[in-house]
Amino acid sequence: MKSKIVVLLMIGFTVAAGVSSYYGRGQLAVALENGPVTTVINAKRVALNTDDPNQIQVGELTYVGGWSMTSPNDDFGGWSGLLVDALAPNTLLAISDKGYWLEANIDLNAKVPLLDAKIRPFEDGARGKGKADYDAESLARHSAGFYVGLEQNHRILDVGFPGAPSAMAAINNHLDLSGLSSNGGLEALTRLDGGKFLMFAERGLDTQGTLPVWIASADKAETLRFAPPKNFAPTDAATLPNGDVLLLMRYYSAIDGSAAKILRIAAADIKAGVVLKGTEIAHFSPPLIVDNMEALDVKVLADGTLRLFMMSDDNFSPFQRNLFLVFDWKP
Repeated sequence: MKSKIVVLLMIGFTVAAGVSSYYGRGQLAVALENGPVTTVINAKRVALNTDDPNQIQVGELTYVGGWSMTSPNDDFGGWSGLLVDALAPNTLLAISDKGYWLEANIDLNAKVPLLDAKIRPFEDGARGKGKADYDAESLARHSAGFYVGLEQNHRILDVGFPGAPSAMAAINNHLDLSGLSSNGGLEALTRLDGGKFLMFAERGLDTQGTLPVWIASADKAETLRFAPPKNFAPTDAATLPNGDVLLLMRYYSAIDGSAAKILRIAAADIKAGVVLKGTEIAHFSPPLIVDNMEALDVKVLADGTLRLFMMSDDNFSPFQRNLFLVFDWKP
């Protein structure tokens, strides 16, 4: 009899916990539809090399630090684009492929590097929207706000600030994205000089093994191509002070796992009609820390050092991680 009571109590507690958890997630979902939600982030430091914790150099980059991050918030993850210092000094703004913004203060000396974190919907008060509506893959600043590149329904949205109503960006008028596959859209987007933007498609290799690229502005769009390293695809881009562009690339194989590269593309090479190639400055593959690396930005430190910030998209999978990695580079 006692054993039956214990079993019934265990079932009751399990059901109650499940209902509570579901109700809690439901409340969070409603709150997120209406505006930002303060979010707890847990972080664990990770070594650059799991086999050699003393290694700090990879290619031309010096490892500053890295963290594997989790959160009780079910919508934390899927980070596909990031900007540093876009909201204020020492802040991070990221966008996920579920259409959520992450806003946080950066403190690399803290146990958790992203403090005072908030997650908010793509548009505050936007109900009934999901991944198909806001599958954000890239993020760039412009003079009055942000451009967000989305796939599935390929387009670039113009957003004044996170959570504000969005509108179709004027540069869409000159882009022909009709040939892109549903999951192979504008994965990398960065601002160039003169109000122009450089954007890379993730997929769409032609018979020469090159991918479509555009230089676009509100007035026109010009086409060029990119010859990626074999089996690698662009995932983000960042423009350097001298006009060169860093391009983050990822690789995945069910047998070999994940890998990533960072290429440097010279400003002088970025012009209509050319085939871009780039020069590798770093390669990441096991035992080096790597996952589905999708987000990259760069800031200039007081001494001129370039600091690179990278994040991974965990695809909301228990087998992947939300990595936040920081490197210094003195080219």
